[in-house]
Amino acid sequence: MITMEEEIWDYIDGNSSPEQALAIQAKIANDPAYSSLYEELLAINDQMNGLDLEEPSMSFTRNVMDQVKLEIAPVSLKTKVDTRIIYGIAAFFILAIVSILGYVLSNTTFTFPEMKFNMGFQMEQIDFGKYVSPTFIKIFLFVDLLLALAFLDSYLRRKRA
Repeated sequence: MITMEEEIWDYIDGNSSPEQALAIQAKIANDPAYSSLYEELLAINDQMNGLDLEEPSMSFTRNVMDQVKLEIAPVSLKTKVDTRIIYGIAAFFILAIVSILGYVLSNTTFTFPEMKFNMGFQMEQIDFGKYVSPTFIKIFLFVDLLLALAFLDSYLRRKRA
């Protein structure tokens, strides 16, 4: 519901429809309360229209920016994660993995059958014992170690460069 004051302000500002403006003019002419309020609001409107708007000085922006520069910059908020929570979660998963591994190892029988090489031809013709000797295995592992060290060296050199 629109109050008397709002109706008169709309009439003074010219925001009311022509029908509303005619109704308000009739109320102002017939009702003394409306006419006295209309005179008061019209006087306030004239006073407000007579005021000059103050303009800021030419250096206003510069002065404000200088004051902003003098203010201490706010520290960005950083959330701190409690490391005990991270360690607790890691301990739970490590304990779960170790317990599963322990269960598997405790219920496993370690029996290894003889290793037989089946190449699809007569095994009597090839004597693998002659080729796969402890010396051959040691040489093979030594070459693998040298290759691994060469790979590690090249990897570390790339990281440093």
